[in-house]
Amino acid sequence: MTATSVEALLAAGRLQEAEWHMRRGAAAPLGLEQLAQRLGTGLDVHAFYVSPGYYAPLPSWVEAQRCCGAAYQAASVVERYQRAARQANVQHASPGPVGPYAMRQLAALQHAWLALGQPPNLRVLDFGGALGAHFEALVPYWPWGALHWTVCETPAVAAAGQDEFERDLPAGHRLRFAADAAAVLAGGGDVVLASCSLQYLEHWPLLLAQFLAAPWLLLDRVPLVDHPHDLIAIQVVPASYTDTRYPGWTFAAGSWMPRLAQAGFVPVLHWLVPEDHWSILDLETGQYRWSARHDHGFLLRSQHSAHGLASASVVF
Repeated sequence: MTATSVEALLAAGRLQEAEWHMRRGAAAPLGLEQLAQRLGTGLDVHAFYVSPGYYAPLPSWVEAQRCCGAAYQAASVVERYQRAARQANVQHASPGPVGPYAMRQLAALQHAWLALGQPPNLRVLDFGGALGAHFEALVPYWPWGALHWTVCETPAVAAAGQDEFERDLPAGHRLRFAADAAAVLAGGGDVVLASCSLQYLEHWPLLLAQFLAAPWLLLDRVPLVDHPHDLIAIQVVPASYTDTRYPGWTFAAGSWMPRLAQAGFVPVLHWLVPEDHWSILDLETGQYRWSARHDHGFLLRSQHSAHGLASASVVF
């Protein structure tokens, strides 16, 4: 590939493809360090790609972690979550229209709440919920009692939440933070929410086993791919957000529901998430090989629980 061809890719905003060719020695109008400077990123250009987007396949989770470095443990992640949470608190007094993510989650939570017999307090474990973003999005539109909401996060994020963002609202709603999901569930829970989080864990089936302690599981923003096996990918996050790299799974669609059933869950609701659409650059060819127009959401009932309403799977 000529320098003009790489330059054309850069000019068209096709940064991932351009960087793939640059890393294979193609003539280019700038070097990798200059590309990183142009992107405003502090990521190490020698460890992995710096252009935002998704890359796969990685040979192992260990290798993906090595390429990503600090990932979710990076200080920039906590700082970004803190800025977002402070802004949400300012806006809480006058919430805007309910967003599409929150609307679907509200419907699923209400279904679980009704099946549980309309308890006055709904206990929710929000796994990977940052500094309460889901709580802030949902609580203005939950008039059916109190939400007792516990976010389970990395130790650094949980500590930041405990220091600044735990609170009790007049209607009985409360927000708490913890770093140990099993300990929270040992104290009781009605619903586990894992939105855009399960895929970022190496041993996610072990976590599903922990989630069986609650009668209901709400999985949202789950990436499924038409591929015979799960893909290990790396997500490069823009400098304008957290300036990090994350290892993550893209789950094989054909085996996803059987694996949930094997884990002990019964599907009740299934929805599409059209706001989440993505393409993955194939590290072997430099072309976009896998893509999806939407992610998926699921409300599942634990087979180990005596609670819950038997219901057919519904798609909406």
